[in-house]
Amino acid sequence: MQLTRGAGYATRGMIRLAKLPTGAVVQVSEIAAAEGLPESYLAKLFQDLARGGIVRSHRGARGGFALARPASQITLRQLVEAVDGPIYLQRCLAPWEHCDKQDCCALYPILAQAQAELIARLDGTTLHALADDDQVPSAF
Repeated sequence: MQLTRGAGYATRGMIRLAKLPTGAVVQVSEIAAAEGLPESYLAKLFQDLARGGIVRSHRGARGGFALARPASQITLRQLVEAVDGPIYLQRCLAPWEHCDKQDCCALYPILAQAQAELIARLDGTTLHALADDDQVPSAF
């Protein structure tokens, strides 16, 4: 499994946003410049994050984006799924799928356990922890 480039870009942008004072509103262009990311792509990703309830969009001359809730309440899983959709390692593990062979498939329980461990790890990692661990200084 490989996370998409979008999930990586969105996470970098969110780490940058989480390093700012609570309630800070920042334009995507500032985040993109500070992180060296393509602005138009990051803007699309931040719209996905807004639809996911992770950031709030502010319109107007002083518009931009702010965290919708504290960074300690935003998980890495929420970020990834807001951009990439639900996480599943194999199609048969998707919640809406039902594999007729799951009871006799030797691979199914191994992948199911790996997926559960991955999701638990992503759920256990907050944006706050990522921002604290990040060594890139804030440019704002």
